Amino acid sequence: MRMSIIRFNTMFSIKGKRMRGSVERGNRSVVDGIEAIAVVGLCAAERRHYAMSLARDRGYVFVPAEQTAQGIEAVDRLVDLVGMTSGVHGFVLEYREDTDCAEIIGALSAPDTRAVLTDLVCVLDLACLHGDLDSEERAGALISQIEFASTSALVTPDPAGSGGIEEAIGLIEHLAPEASLFLRCEGAVHKPVCWQFGHRPPAAGWTAILNSEFRPPAQTGGVRACRFEQARPFHPQRLQAVLRAAIGEGCWGRIVRSAGFAKLASRPYVTAHWDQAGTLLTLSPLSADPLPGGGAELLALGQDLAFIGSGLDGTGLSEALDRAVLTDAELLEGPMAWLEYHDEFPEWDSAHRG
Repeated sequence: MRMSIIRFNTMFSIKGKRMRGSVERGNRSVVDGIEAIAVVGLCAAERRHYAMSLARDRGYVFVPAEQTAQGIEAVDRLVDLVGMTSGVHGFVLEYREDTDCAEIIGALSAPDTRAVLTDLVCVLDLACLHGDLDSEERAGALISQIEFASTSALVTPDPAGSGGIEEAIGLIEHLAPEASLFLRCEGAVHKPVCWQFGHRPPAAGWTAILNSEFRPPAQTGGVRACRFEQARPFHPQRLQAVLRAAIGEGCWGRIVRSAGFAKLASRPYVTAHWDQAGTLLTLSPLSADPLPGGGAELLALGQDLAFIGSGLDGTGLSEALDRAVLTDAELLEGPMAWLEYHDEFPEWDSAHRG
């Protein structure tokens, strides 16, 4: 399945409940396996240093990224070899920066694995955070790690003198409202967290926004969120213009993350997943909607999008997006006319093209 990817060249700067105790995996708990803490992060040196400190603090076995890169089978063999040794209470598993967090959770939540995931730690170096968010190659991976993590460990050389700490915390708490946030100081590591990954991973901020469950933190550091809902489909050319202004030029603040579901009038029978991180926006077809005549209400499917950003003008952005949907006259022309609209978004495969 091909995806529509739109790049916007620009430079911009950016708790919920935690379950403790035994971890269930279906009907399994930690007593059926051995505890595993996964550590991810784009800054390799800080990630490794934190993972090793965490292993020392807990008395766990440290497994470097070079070994976890060999797959869950290698991890299971290590657990079988070492896990039954007297005094071994768990493992800290370091993962490379290109590892998919969803794959980590899936592998360490499978019924047949010996290692039971209880905490997924995202190590964030404040000195690199803004640069990574500006990077087309790194922003998506960074935001994915933050959103999947049960703990965000923020590393900074001088927390008291760092002017970006409040904004960084505000951003992380918007992206991952259920994660435990830890500001590292003088080599300390966070307190134990026991998340039920076998039940579900932590919810990302954008899903909480779309579910009307998001509660903004007391201190936002200038980071804000908004939701855009609209039953009418987007006109593709007008949407492109809004995206250039919003993401490329920062007209309504610095949009760091947006996600949800969208409909292009030029592709009227397909709902798209909208996934934007930094300067990169991906539209991927979810499924073909029923064709008219089959009892489906075509116009009931439109836009439901969450936006997170620094200095975000939600009202101005929503008004601009409202101007990008079909007018009354365009709506009355119907889907056959919409198919003729000039559409510069990258094509999907023919099975999903309206």
